[in-house]
Amino acid sequence: MKTLALFLFLSFLSICALGQDETMNSDTLPKSRKNVVKFLPVNLAFNSISFEYERRINQKHSLILGVGIPSSKPFPGYYNMDNPDNTISDDLTGTMSVRLDYRKYRKQPSQPRGFYTSPYLKYQKINASAMNYVTPDMGNSYQEKIDFNAKTFSLGFQMGYQWLIAKTVSIDFYFLGFEVGLASVDATLTSPNGEEIDTIYSEVKDQIGNMPSFWGDKFSVAKQGSDQVVVKGSSLPYPWLRSGISIGIAF
Repeated sequence: MKTLALFLFLSFLSICALGQDETMNSDTLPKSRKNVVKFLPVNLAFNSISFEYERRINQKHSLILGVGIPSSKPFPGYYNMDNPDNTISDDLTGTMSVRLDYRKYRKQPSQPRGFYTSPYLKYQKINASAMNYVTPDMGNSYQEKIDFNAKTFSLGFQMGYQWLIAKTVSIDFYFLGFEVGLASVDATLTSPNGEEIDTIYSEVKDQIGNMPSFWGDKFSVAKQGSDQVVVKGSSLPYPWLRSGISIGIAF
């Protein structure tokens, strides 16, 4: 998946570069910096190393390709997921994403800067795994290995402001971003000794039963073999807010 994300990014960069000489000679767009490569530090919190490439079409419009490469790291300690009843270990998670933006600047700057609005499409994939040691209030302690995958496809709208420092360094502050989308998830919970599989199955069923119906009705739970519980969910609606800052180089 890292190879696919890198291929998409390089392909987009190459296509835009093919038309650079022609655009530079256009009478409708003064010679200026038409490309910006940016790094998004905010996405490190989601275990993703993320970059953007902005290509100006004219003075008011740009296309942006964003690519996030998963950086698998531990997660429960960071998000305070440990508690007295659960001890999580051997945990890893990473996020891959591809996003395409159409950006419109409010004015017609000769450089890629100013206030803008931007609709976008985004695809995202999250992978996680962990070993969970459970100590219930009643009953025997048990352990379960969790493998989790989620895919999302969303449509969003973003506002922001981009500065250029010394005509080269870009600072892009994006805010008031809102997106809606659909997610599909699948998870496999495995009991190493297979003796607690009924307990795990009942726990998962109870948790899904406590969800709102517009989510819970879209999940299925089933035993697989003597040592696994498989959970699947599809067409799960969700909202998301997006804001942050990126730093880049314009050329």
